[in-house]
Amino acid sequence: MAAKMIEAIRELERDRFRAMVDGDGPLLDSLLSDGVSYVHTNGKRETKRQFIDAITAGRRRYRQIEIQSQDVLPVGDTCVVTGRALIEMEANNGALLFPIAYTAIHTQEGGQWRLVAWQATRCAIE
Repeated sequence: MAAKMIEAIRELERDRFRAMVDGDGPLLDSLLSDGVSYVHTNGKRETKRQFIDAITAGRRRYRQIEIQSQDVLPVGDTCVVTGRALIEMEANNGALLFPIAYTAIHTQEGGQWRLVAWQATRCAIE
């Protein structure tokens, strides 16, 4: 059971990152809880709507998100994900590339896994 849950969460994380790169608002809408707390590496906290709107309107453009490491810890009907990823974003002066460490919390809502919290920290390039 735990192995299936862990694989389902890993797949959801891949789907969410791909939706962020593709600008897929409807998919992001289905993967994020309505009350999600999304805290970016700069400390800015966004609501679900603010986060999705910034991506779909092109104000925030992700070129690539590469998962470097990821641990999934099931805790009851919740999963805590800790990981590292390499983020490539489109900036006014070209590409911006930086590694992050993150914590993501997924929980079951109406029989579907949804992201309820995300917090990321920019890391030094080693």
